[in-house]
Amino acid sequence: MRVKALIHSIAIFLVISLSQVPFASPFELRISHQLPETHIIAKNFQEFKRLVEQRTNGKIKVTIFPAAQALSPAESIRAVSTGVIEAAAVPNMEWARLVQTMEVFLVPYVATELSTIEKIFSGEVGVKLFKKMEEKGVIPVMWLLQTRRTIYTSKDKFLLSPSDFKGKKARGTSKIMNLSLEAMGAQCVPIAGPEAMTALQTGVIDIGLTGPDAALVRHYYDIHKYGVIAHNMSVVWPFFLNPKFWRSLPQEIQVGIKEVCETTQKKSIRDSEEFALWAIGELKKKMNIHILSPEEEKQWKNVMQPPVREYFIKTTGAEGAEILNQIERISR
Repeated sequence: MRVKALIHSIAIFLVISLSQVPFASPFELRISHQLPETHIIAKNFQEFKRLVEQRTNGKIKVTIFPAAQALSPAESIRAVSTGVIEAAAVPNMEWARLVQTMEVFLVPYVATELSTIEKIFSGEVGVKLFKKMEEKGVIPVMWLLQTRRTIYTSKDKFLLSPSDFKGKKARGTSKIMNLSLEAMGAQCVPIAGPEAMTALQTGVIDIGLTGPDAALVRHYYDIHKYGVIAHNMSVVWPFFLNPKFWRSLPQEIQVGIKEVCETTQKKSIRDSEEFALWAIGELKKKMNIHILSPEEEKQWKNVMQPPVREYFIKTTGAEGAEILNQIERISR
């Protein structure tokens, strides 16, 4: 009886003791981005969430806020650096406001070949750009590729040469983007992003300029019936974390996240290409599409690249010139 009573007492003691020991809660990783859940990059993040939670055995709980539900792109970098949210992804154009060398992806025909993009992401150029981002108070851990193609749409004909662009109006976005259009003969009109579709519909601007994926999702074909696709600029999305959050993670979790980032980054390049080809196929069902031939691309490059390249080097100095030269070397 005494033995049974002792066992019973020990059991009660263990139950009470264990109930007073808090179970370790998982680290919470909240991610903000501006893309709809149907977009290929949003799907990349959904897969990232699955793999991180699996790889860390649930020690990381990932919550994703797509479509700018939590933060606008303009708010995201500061929000991550100050710890308002743990992580975010915004496109290179947004980062260029703080790190001007990120505009290298917008210099026509420099960073658009798949092999070149892969080498940038995994090589010295990517490291240099990440280091500049770190100076702004974040920890960049991954690149995602949205597109390496641009579509130029119009109402009445294909825009194939500078004479086709001459006198037409396009949305003005940034100095470097405007230079490409101005070199082709277009006029740039300052228009906010949310107002672009209305401006196209009302004729305030004549040229639609976006990626093939966005042209499909945003129904550019309802407004314009002609589209020319060029491999002349890339849109990439760095994924970055709050430094304090990152340093709070045990080393094994950091290793797990880095492994998932490497896998997701490689998959993003493949997914982007497949998604772009599918989007172009869908656009062909809804509007007239012309994909520039290598000869036509060369003509565009000779017109577009010189003023943009000159501007990039002028504004970024020796650092930008070296990054540009490195990319051109690995492209050969």
